Amino acid sequence: MTTPNLGSEPADPTQAHAATVRPQDLAAEAVAQVRRWLDAAAKLPVDPAAAQLAAVLKDPNGLDFTVGFVDGVVRPEDLNVAARKLRELAPKAPAFLPWPLKRAVQLGGTLAPVAPAVVVPIARRVLREMVGHLIVDASDARLGPAIEKIRRPGIRLNLNLLGEAILGQNEAGRRLEGTRRLLERDDVDYASIKVSATVAPHNHWAFDEAVAEIVESLAPLYRLANESTRAGKPKFINLDMEEYKDLDLTIAVFTQLLEREEFLGLEAGIVLQAYLPDCLGAMMHLQAWAARRVAEGGAPIKVRVVKGANLPMEHVDAEIHGWPAATWGSKLESDTSYKAVLDYALRPERLANVRIGVAGHNLFDIALAWLLAKARGVDTSVREGGRAGQNALVEFEMLLGMASAQAQAVLADVGHLLLYTPVVHPGEFDVAIAYLIRRLEEGASQDNFMSAVFELGTNDVLFEREKKRFLASLDALDRAPFAGGRAPQPNRRQDRRLGLPAEERRDLEERRDLEQMHDDGASSRGRRASANAPAFTNTPDTDPDLPGNRAWGREILARAELSQIGTDIV
Repeated sequence: MTTPNLGSEPADPTQAHAATVRPQDLAAEAVAQVRRWLDAAAKLPVDPAAAQLAAVLKDPNGLDFTVGFVDGVVRPEDLNVAARKLRELAPKAPAFLPWPLKRAVQLGGTLAPVAPAVVVPIARRVLREMVGHLIVDASDARLGPAIEKIRRPGIRLNLNLLGEAILGQNEAGRRLEGTRRLLERDDVDYASIKVSATVAPHNHWAFDEAVAEIVESLAPLYRLANESTRAGKPKFINLDMEEYKDLDLTIAVFTQLLEREEFLGLEAGIVLQAYLPDCLGAMMHLQAWAARRVAEGGAPIKVRVVKGANLPMEHVDAEIHGWPAATWGSKLESDTSYKAVLDYALRPERLANVRIGVAGHNLFDIALAWLLAKARGVDTSVREGGRAGQNALVEFEMLLGMASAQAQAVLADVGHLLLYTPVVHPGEFDVAIAYLIRRLEEGASQDNFMSAVFELGTNDVLFEREKKRFLASLDALDRAPFAGGRAPQPNRRQDRRLGLPAEERRDLEERRDLEQMHDDGASSRGRRASANAPAFTNTPDTDPDLPGNRAWGREILARAELSQIGTDIV
């Protein structure tokens, strides 16, 4: 196997011309392609459950009601607690609720406190039916028929076993065992798992130790996939991630696993989130690593590119610790980042090392990726990717139950779809709540493409809104920080080896000045200075998920082994 040429122009003049095609050059054609898909989707039946959920979320109270119901009525174990929440929600019920749920809510407003055992189970069951198209029952009796029903020509499934945050080793072991059981099934060839689902909460300063532990935990799953693939039944494992704090950890686990000699020939995947400024740099790192792996005779890898769906929690985490938000500051920047990553990755010489999963429901982004693949000469590998795109260099991926008519229209052109399919055991439905709330927020937020999905073909105002957003993000590719194909700087660059950043030093000096004024008797001048001083802010916590800070911590530990400070004092 020859080493891919990553640095020079392609020798073939046709390839050289294709390499010069920019995403910006395809703007008008992409908009026209979206129109064609919308026209095709309009002729297909709409999933009634999906349409009803969308109608509920359009109501001004829709999101608050639905999230409140999922979190306050479905989740509590105590029926009396659920009944009180149901009564509280009754006045907020959207007009477009399915009549059984509307009736249950109306009854809940009066009867729930006195008959919770009757009213609450009915309300829960109806709500589950309303969101049931988004998840799959993981029980042995129902999973097989569900997979058979969803899978059809051109469609594969990426199964993800849902669960709450891991709090201990026992739960981590159960999640690993559940994923292993999925992969052992003959009707499952693709599964996702997060590193945070494989290990109990760990000390983030102990990065190397955590990586080693997670690698050992995941190795049996990869061994199972490798043995099955060698036996002619390919199995694929996708390493998922959700939180910024897991970015470095996930990449380290992924690369160390696949550097094991036994997995040299195994293809596996990882997710990158475009709403992180770190995304393009991470893609470049993985491309360089995969190029060396392929040059040594190893299998290529796959990167699933998503926008990211953990924005509220990233903001909360940043606020608590006094850090900059890890994500881009605007939707425009996130959209542009997504296109910058695709522009970098969708080139024949790079796809030889890193296959790409174009994941999302924004038809403009999908059209752009599809047209870019064709313009750069990799569309044949998309169309002829084996069984439902299994070996395609560019795969298109969507979520189960979301905009199924549009998905069918896209499938007719691109030839395959990989559906991200959450599975959950019926007795553990509450663990799907976090996933469901993210989907509900996407459907309700006017910033999100999904809020317009059912009206995009008939509402010119909504179409123009999404078109303008798409064109604006293409234009932004020519401006900093995306111009020139350079990787943007991460938002979080704290490095304690360099001392306090200027802003932190300035805050510290101002606090010291104020303290000195107070010690000197708090003169009138000092009091005036105090009144005009900036509001108090804590010094930001040291972020152990940044490599510079971890190295700083290791240096302290190394010095401590030789230090005589304590001895000298005694």
